[in-house]
Amino acid sequence: MFHPKDIVAPERGAAPVRLGVLTNPAAYRNHRLPLTHGRLGAHLASAGDAVVTADSSKLDEALNYLILERGVSVLAINGGDGTIHSAINGMIRLFGDDVVKGKVHYPVLMFLNGGTYNMAARAFRTKADPVQTVKRFQVRFDGATMAALPTRRLGLLQVERPGLVSMRGMVFGSQAIMNVLALCDQMGSGYFGLARLLGTGMLSSLIHSKFYEENVWRLNPDVREATMDGVKFDDVLAVVASTIDMKLAKGLVWALTMPPGGVGFHAKVIRAKSPSEVVHLLPQLLWEIPHHSIIASPDTSSLSVWGDFTLDGELYSNDGPLTVSIAPEHFRVLAGDDL
Repeated sequence: MFHPKDIVAPERGAAPVRLGVLTNPAAYRNHRLPLTHGRLGAHLASAGDAVVTADSSKLDEALNYLILERGVSVLAINGGDGTIHSAINGMIRLFGDDVVKGKVHYPVLMFLNGGTYNMAARAFRTKADPVQTVKRFQVRFDGATMAALPTRRLGLLQVERPGLVSMRGMVFGSQAIMNVLALCDQMGSGYFGLARLLGTGMLSSLIHSKFYEENVWRLNPDVREATMDGVKFDDVLAVVASTIDMKLAKGLVWALTMPPGGVGFHAKVIRAKSPSEVVHLLPQLLWEIPHHSIIASPDTSSLSVWGDFTLDGELYSNDGPLTVSIAPEHFRVLAGDDL
């Protein structure tokens, strides 16, 4: 049986493709369609190549089993952005040192449409039905070697806080972004909750309704400063950073587009002196229309902010400074265009 630890970097391309599936049953779409995991397993070489992680504490065990015991060389992550976030950080924690030494390889990743917003799956165009995505992969690559896989590079953000272990992720948002995501979850989660939030928020800000008065604090971060590549900004409402395209509403709305060929990450600093100013900036924010209050940097090296934040949709409390930069690790990902 193929075992990743038996392969050093130059021999990776000759290794056989073996697809495995990691499912988070609590992810939004998987929770609504609980039979998906079983249907995915039916299209694998062995049912043992599919694992359900109902508890995040079992994630390390699942990754070790799939990658080291089962010899999975392509890992399909059936969950949302938070599941992908946890899996990537888990693999770096478990295998990072051995990857550097050439003793083991990270698997090629494929993102399945199992979560709420599925930003990563949208960015890599694998947002179709998860079962159909896996079937397309197997039809094309069953029996192939790793050299046959047309993969794309996924760079990662590195988020560092004093005295704490650094984290990796694809999409970062500062305190105000985290507050808005939390409110969105309360209003129904997913694109339904987002639509309700945008509609209710725009109307309530104009008439200063009870909803506005109760939630306006969410757009008042504790510290309104940010530093991007050494340049300090004040009156900062929010900061966003990403290594992937961020698009909504089936691609009709683009919140942020990655430029080709960059070595850094795309960042935006949104400046506003009052929450009501954000309403007037919504079209510019959602459709990437230039505005003097939105400072965009498509190839950023370093970003420093303060306070709570969100990383790949996961919410983190933080009462101190943090720095965002490009992580030394990267992964290879299969895009839907190549299946």
